Amino acid sequence: MNMMPDANVQAHYGPPFFKFTIFFYFHLQMQKPLIPVINFLFGLFIVAFTCGNAQANTPVIHKTPKPAWISACKPYDKRPSERNIRNGAYGELVEEQINVEEKAVYNHVITAIVSESGVQSNSEVSVSFDPSFERLDFHELTVWRNNKPQNRLILTAFKMLPEENELDKFIYNGTYSAKYILPDIRKGDRIEYSYTITGRNPIFDKFTRSIYFQGSDLIVHQYTTLLFAAGRSINIKPYNLLSQPKVSVTGGLKRYEWEDFQVPGISTNKFQPKWVNQYAHAQVSEYNNWEQIIDWGLKINPIQTSFAGELADSVTNLKKQYGKDKEKYFRAAVMLVQDEVRYMGIETGPYSHKANRPDKVFKQRYGDCKDKSLLLASILNAGGIEAHMALLNTDLLDKIDDFIPSPSIFDHAVVVATVNNKQVWVDATMSNQRGKGTDLYFPPYLKGLVLKAGGDNLTDIKQSKTGRASIVEKYDIKDEFAPVKFIVTSTYSLDRADDVRDEIATTGIAQLEKSYLEYYSKTYNKIEAADSIIIKDDQSKNELTTIESYKITNFFKRDSVKGKYTADFYADDIYRQLPDVNGQVKTPVSVTYPYNMDYTIKVNLHNGWDIENEHNEITRNAYKFISDKTVSGNELALRYQFTYFKNYIPLNELTAFKKDVKDLEGDKLSYRFYYIPDIKKVPFRLNYLMLIITLIVTCAFAYAGLKIFKRETTNRQYFISTGPALGGWLIWLMIVLISTSLGIIKILLDDGFYTLSQWDLITTGIAGKMHKAFLVFDVTGYISMVCFSTFCVMLMFKKRDITPHYIKMYYAFVIAFLFLDYFFNAFVQNDFSNYRVAQIIKAIVVAVVWTYYLNVSTRVKQTFVVPYKAGEVV
Repeated sequence: MNMMPDANVQAHYGPPFFKFTIFFYFHLQMQKPLIPVINFLFGLFIVAFTCGNAQANTPVIHKTPKPAWISACKPYDKRPSERNIRNGAYGELVEEQINVEEKAVYNHVITAIVSESGVQSNSEVSVSFDPSFERLDFHELTVWRNNKPQNRLILTAFKMLPEENELDKFIYNGTYSAKYILPDIRKGDRIEYSYTITGRNPIFDKFTRSIYFQGSDLIVHQYTTLLFAAGRSINIKPYNLLSQPKVSVTGGLKRYEWEDFQVPGISTNKFQPKWVNQYAHAQVSEYNNWEQIIDWGLKINPIQTSFAGELADSVTNLKKQYGKDKEKYFRAAVMLVQDEVRYMGIETGPYSHKANRPDKVFKQRYGDCKDKSLLLASILNAGGIEAHMALLNTDLLDKIDDFIPSPSIFDHAVVVATVNNKQVWVDATMSNQRGKGTDLYFPPYLKGLVLKAGGDNLTDIKQSKTGRASIVEKYDIKDEFAPVKFIVTSTYSLDRADDVRDEIATTGIAQLEKSYLEYYSKTYNKIEAADSIIIKDDQSKNELTTIESYKITNFFKRDSVKGKYTADFYADDIYRQLPDVNGQVKTPVSVTYPYNMDYTIKVNLHNGWDIENEHNEITRNAYKFISDKTVSGNELALRYQFTYFKNYIPLNELTAFKKDVKDLEGDKLSYRFYYIPDIKKVPFRLNYLMLIITLIVTCAFAYAGLKIFKRETTNRQYFISTGPALGGWLIWLMIVLISTSLGIIKILLDDGFYTLSQWDLITTGIAGKMHKAFLVFDVTGYISMVCFSTFCVMLMFKKRDITPHYIKMYYAFVIAFLFLDYFFNAFVQNDFSNYRVAQIIKAIVVAVVWTYYLNVSTRVKQTFVVPYKAGEVV
């Protein structure tokens, strides 16, 4: 069974204290660079080094009896409800006992398998540990089958594998996984095992960790103890506890005991911020205040001001070059460490938190966040600039205030310096940051612990001015056939410029051009680059501009139903920042921050525009959206601005956020326009031919309808002057017939069937003749449908006995017309429209439904009983 990792409090720069993949996984990287820069061959070297080290110094597993200090855990055999079991298995027992004095953690797990799927996912035992300071002792491994034990503890069956699962983040931490794939596991088995990990990272002078009492899956019996000397001052802060612990003192040892039954699993969602933790857990720390953490940090990572080798020479050169100009010295030192010392962490043993010597880091030209931070702080101090390392948590941000002091809650190291009486925060792991002097972007980490003697609390971090992206896409359209000239000008400032500059340095210009072209080709399948990308980088202003040039053929999509050309535009970059939050989400929602986008689409149409300007705005506490649609001459400008003001949407604003996201995704981020060449500039001119066709068809149907209506019924022996009133589904049938006629009339008028502009849309060759023939066919068919349905409505009002017969004939006529219309377009104009197929299917369904009703309904038989009587006035 898997327990949820403590994403809030157990993360730090290197390997965790205890790492149990069966229960929970405690680990966060110390550094999160924007775009890592590393030589691929060096990465291969690290992998090879890892594998080689694994073979040469493979750790061993010991087999020992259970430790004598553990408490007896009373058995509990109540099976959970079937509806609460997931993935074919459940945790019958998850036991963890911690002995601070022995530096040991005992774990005992029983997993019950109830189905074949449980066999698949629970037939492996895996324990992670760091052999440089931890010892792994297994006590038992038993498979219970039909309540009979099978001893499976075979130490040679374990595979010791280097765990290095953070190499992609350029961190090597020396952890191993002891893995045992159990053979012959069956449905109904119970897998029981226990082990103890002894040892603690020597870098810590006091005890600290987090303890979890709940996981993502059901735990039937959860038992946890914490044992330490009664004289120790240990702070415990609980969160979301299901029950209060029992506290006892025996033989000079204090014991905390947490025990719960039928502990439900917690379901998280991918949208919630990482600081949201709904699990029952407790933070434990022997540190009493932040001052003790500062003293610890200064002790293991003291600032240095005297150097040897290459670093000494570089510092000397910096002093000579920039003299007493502190700002220039500061900027040069930052660029030296950020750009010339790549990110890579070898964080084994105490080096999980202890930085390497600055001269060593500079010579090898790589280091992790604490290595680079200590190096930068030391260089700044050597140049007469007061600088200190600072610890922070990139996920908790200011929520770190909710935790008791502990070094294990920090996952990142940075530098804070005082330059000309101005406090400046620097992330040494970032790269390609530009600007002047102390004008340097720092991520919104909000709070940090400055490692400065005499400090005793967390420090608020003043927020940097954030940059923005301003993107202008310009389309130059001559007509529906000519290739469209497409220019994209993107301007990035401050941190956004840093990001793009780093991306260019990492991927290269050629790859950047390729990725941009691939991005637009998802929208325009016939797009090609018209020129190489142009990059303008004003490093003093920290503003970077890229200009892309493309040519798009077959830009328009032809609407064969309406005879128009269409084009769609969408603010896709803003759309990607809108999380698709469903109604099940009941937590705050994490969003990208900082995010400030100004996205403009300009469309130059040589025929001009005939639309009104429009403005929309949404303003909330956490975000703001503005859209403007404006026309100036032949140019339409669609401008979309979106900004997040914080990194999450609070729970009390979530309902409004969901509604706003739905509105934005619906139509506020998109625009579609129809293009019919020259028609909008041509005054309305009536197409008399269509009018004459309409009159002829109408007259023909009127004459035929009158003849049919006056056809005398001769096979009746008696005549009924009137039937019962119309009711039931007959009312709906009449509404359908009337609304169909009105809808057809609206289509004929809206789509310009009676205008010469539509008639002359295509004037040359076979295509022009086919276009006109198609219009005549459509008008004839649509007017026939209107007349036929009107005739049926008249018959219904008169309750004529022939009404059902002609309504069925009407629907047959509709289906026949739509079929002919489809084949005309498909085989004459080569237009296989899905829209037309959908129309045919809909017409068939409607016809079948109403035909069946007319055939079987008693009301129909009782209502339409009136025959025509000779001499009757219609």
